[in-house]
Amino acid sequence: MNAYVREYQKIENKTRRRDNFLLRYLPILLLLGAGIVAGKIYLQSVAIRWSRELIERNEDARDLELQNQELTRTIAALKARSRVARDASERLGMVVPREQDVVWLPVADRGPQPTPVEAVEPERGPKALVNGWLDALWQEEALALTSQ
Repeated sequence: MNAYVREYQKIENKTRRRDNFLLRYLPILLLLGAGIVAGKIYLQSVAIRWSRELIERNEDARDLELQNQELTRTIAALKARSRVARDASERLGMVVPREQDVVWLPVADRGPQPTPVEAVEPERGPKALVNGWLDALWQEEALALTSQ
């Protein structure tokens, strides 16, 4: 065989192998490329959907914050002393007491009492017990009325 023919056959074999390679692997490469493109499109659509949901949630959070501020203002207005006084007078017929309506009760000193030189034995029995209990109750009520 001629050297030229051998060189020609080598070149021909290389071309066949290259054609064979392209015929074998071209569909796989095309599918891989299509998969990459489809994946990129899918990821972009997911990213767009997530960003849209994020924007909607941010808007909802802003709306809720505005509602919260409005409710806080409403609560403050409902708790206002002037409103409570007005509602008490209009709905319930309550009035602010005048000076002559206020009764001041004296409160006995609850401090330690000095003992007299001659020790007097306190009265004993159920009557003394009930009197002591009523006296203590009266003092507590008087203290409660004056401390308001």
